[in-house]
Formats: sequence, C-alpha cells, structure tokens
Amino acid sequence: MNGVVPDVSVIVRSMARPTLDTALASLAVQHGATMEVLVVAASGSTHPPLGTSCGPHTLRLIASSVGLQRSAAANAGLDEAHGEWITFLDDDDRFEPDHVGALLSAAKATPAANVITSYAKAVHRDGNVAMVGQPFSLAQLYERNFIHLSSALVSRSLVTQGARFDESLDVLEDWDFMLQLAQRATFHFVPLASFQWNADAGESGAGRGANHDAAKFATFRDRVYGKWSATHDALIARTQPLLERALDSARQRRFDDAQALCDDVLAISPNDPWALNLRAMVLNRQGRVEEARRVQAIAVAVRPLDASFVYNLAQLDRAAGDLEAARRNARKASELAPTSLQRAP
Repeated sequence: MNGVVPDVSVIVRSMARPTLDTALASLAVQHGATMEVLVVAASGSTHPPLGTSCGPHTLRLIASSVGLQRSAAANAGLDEAHGEWITFLDDDDRFEPDHVGALLSAAKATPAANVITSYAKAVHRDGNVAMVGQPFSLAQLYERNFIHLSSALVSRSLVTQGARFDESLDVLEDWDFMLQLAQRATFHFVPLASFQWNADAGESGAGRGANHDAAKFATFRDRVYGKWSATHDALIARTQPLLERALDSARQRRFDDAQALCDDVLAISPNDPWALNLRAMVLNRQGRVEEARRVQAIAVAVRPLDASFVYNLAQLDRAAGDLEAARRNARKASELAPTSLQRAP
C-alpha cells in the first residue's frame, strides 16, 4: 500500500466463476474514490492467479489452501482491509461506475453516520427488476434483513471495534453482521440504485428464484432470530411502555406529551414504525396534515407490507387533497389485506 490508506476496500468473495471478470471490470471503472480490491479465493487452492491492478485501483488476491464458506471468506477480507471504509461485491454481481464514489460522497456529507446504505437493484433471469432496500429501522432489522452488503459502505472503525461475520452461519451472515453493526453504529440511507444484484444467480440458497432454498433459509433465519431474541426483547421492553403512554396521551389530546414520548422511542429505536405511525396520527389531529403525511410515508417505507400503515397513508393523502396518491395507496393496502380495508377513495 506504500503507506497510502485507500478510501475504500472492496472485498470480493470469489468462487472463480466466469462472471468474476465482469465483476472486476465494474470495479475497474469506479471513480470518485481511491480503492483497493481484495479478491478472497473462497474456492480454495484452485483459484487462478490475478494481476496487481484493477483499472487505477490496486488488486490483491487473498489466497486460501481450502475452500471458504461465505462468512469465513468475508472475515478473510476484513482481516486484510486497509481502507477507511469497506464494502463487498460477490463475483456474480456488479457495480455501476459511480457506485462507490456516490456512497463515499454520502458518507462525507453525513459525518455522524458510520454505515451508509442504499438500494440493491435485484435483476432476475426473466428480466424482472426490483429495488431492495429502505431507510434504516432498528426494530425492523430484527424482523428481516433489508440491507445488501454490496449496497452498504461500512466504516472500518466498526471492524476494529470487533464486528465480524459469524462463521457458524452458512447463509444470512450479512443480516447478522448488520445486526452487530446496529448495536454500535449510526446508519444513513441514500436512494441510490447503482449496485446490480443478480438475485437468482449463485448457489447459496439465500437469494431468489433458482437461488432460494426455502428450508435452508428458514433454518438459518431461525438461528439469527434465536441469537438476537434477547436483544430484541430488551428493545421492546424499553419502547413498548413509552408507546403505550404516547397513545394514552394522544387519546387525552395531550398532543405535545404524545409527540415527546414518540421522540423518546425514536431516540432509542431509530425509525421505529409504530412511533412514526402514532406521531403521524398526532400531527394529523393537530391539523398538520402535510407533516403527518411525510412522517407516515417514512413509516410505510420502513414497514412496507403493513396494510394498516399503507391505509393510514392513503387517508392522509386524501386529507391533503392528493386523491391520486390516496387511490394508489388504498389499492396497495387492499392488495396487502383485501378483506380488512375499506374501498379506495
């Protein structure tokens, strides 16, 4: 490294697939950041040698005499990373040319954050494309993972503090890693979609389509749930009484008290969807409809499959006079829970 610390270390877990060349080519054209590319030979001793550069960026092969499962390969990359920030790319995915630079710019613009997240553009073999990702919510992260490793930029200081991949997890190691980070990090979401995830490629079983093994996924999902259940329960024990007091205050029209209690919950549990939902209700009762609508939109963004949240947003859309949005959100809510909701406005 010649004593120069790169902005970003990109860890590539490689099974020496033919697509590795495409992944590396997408790294070679990254701009807006100095990078080191660390290719971890997860396939073991059969991995072919590589050069020492990837476009203008340095390239190193992290050799292994044995095959490495996903979490062990990720840790091997962490052990060798020198960058101020770290991200990941598997050998069957790719970045758009401005991906790393844009995430780094977002990090510089929000110095209080030490994890930057964005969308993953999930591309399927049948041509369907879906956006995966959302603003950070601690409560929701305990329920499901919505952060792809390759759509995130992680401060190496968090690794120095002890964040590692759990090598007992064959899959969903990324979810567990994000939960570890969530105990000590400040997250910031930016609406970029510059990472292409080939969601049904690979053989992990944790992807989509042909790369989804339902039984394997459920096994490791339940392991993650079990590992974090006590921490999750402790969060609920802190926030639930505050939410109940906030609701009681709102019913008694003590709106300032209700808002303060919601803010207390949000300080403990960033973007807690129930606190946001209640705060939007309070703002609406105060006649602050547009502000309520903005808050409810965040609640829906972090809990998108909750029909009641979506329907509440539709009601606020209607109150604001935006009938097109009201109809759209009411239809969406109806699709999520067709028997429990009223007709679209």
